[in-house]
Amino acid sequence: MKKEELKNLSNFKEDIHRCSKCGICQSACPLFEITGNECTVSRGQFIMLKGVLNGKLDLNKNINKYLDLCLKCNKCTKFCPSEINALDIILAAKADYFKKSFWGKIYALLESKYVFGTMLYITEKLCSLFTRKYKSKKFQKKVVYFGGCINKLHPDINNYVKKLLNTMEIEVIDVNFDCCGMLFLTTGNLDRFVEVIKKNIKNLPEDIDYLLTDCASCNWAWKQYKKYVNDDELCNKIKDIEIKSLYDILEEGQLKFKSKKKISVTYHKPCHEESESALNIIKNIENINYKELEGYDECCGFAGFEHPQTLKTISSIFNKKRANLSKINTNYIITSCVGCLISLKIISFFKQKVCRLITFLKNNTEV
Repeated sequence: MKKEELKNLSNFKEDIHRCSKCGICQSACPLFEITGNECTVSRGQFIMLKGVLNGKLDLNKNINKYLDLCLKCNKCTKFCPSEINALDIILAAKADYFKKSFWGKIYALLESKYVFGTMLYITEKLCSLFTRKYKSKKFQKKVVYFGGCINKLHPDINNYVKKLLNTMEIEVIDVNFDCCGMLFLTTGNLDRFVEVIKKNIKNLPEDIDYLLTDCASCNWAWKQYKKYVNDDELCNKIKDIEIKSLYDILEEGQLKFKSKKKISVTYHKPCHEESESALNIIKNIENINYKELEGYDECCGFAGFEHPQTLKTISSIFNKKRANLSKINTNYIITSCVGCLISLKIISFFKQKVCRLITFLKNNTEV
């Protein structure tokens, strides 16, 4: 399939037809476990989308409501025996609906570089006034660190990451990036997603060993770029750059962290996190008591916050996660995804400290 064809649902007709309706996606979907609603899983959504492709159904707000229920955890794809990428299909359907809907036009305005981009730029400039930029030392090994939108609010984290990597004799090259674009991709705003892809790839230097992220969702978004770019030069550039988690590098470097005081922590593993490196780092921090969260790698339901009509359906996911957190009652809940960070703060009613792992390391540990 050509990359430009990923923008249209019609080009996934063969993949949808390939679905054998075996139902294994039911056992993987966190929403089906709670609702038992066939329309929440990829098998059920494929049946609806097949009706759309055959002209028997309209891609209307009712079908889009079920598309919105997808939490983008991608677990159905991982378990599919036919290796169908259900998330790509659902995102293509979202994009088709986005183009013709009234709310799509509203989202397009709010997510544009003139609104979202300007707000991000102003915020970054204001926050940088209070933090002196740390200049990375030069080493043979070079990386680019993508801190995402949240680090535009916290430039001190960028400085901390540079210092950490410098202790491992790794140089960090500064690059002016846009948002990773995951928000635009999941709402169906593919034009905006492609716009940030082109800017981010063009700004990448060519002589680097890795591109590092500390957010699992940003990492996942970057790995989608090659699917949505048609320009051969940009495709070759992103193809040649290895995208890794910052925590993989820190674990490989065998950095030893020590908590400044004795505290208890737990960890929520984001759906998009591919390795156990973040968890391994936490378990090996001296002077902390790690308590394993029941269902630590189960979806927190953050994607449901994007769409008010889905909140009632996914409230059971929040309640289950809240109940598991109350059983262990730790000083800190740590995660490695900005979306999960927001979700966990709300789930815990802001009664427990919730933070990203990189923030926890900066504020509470020493190397």
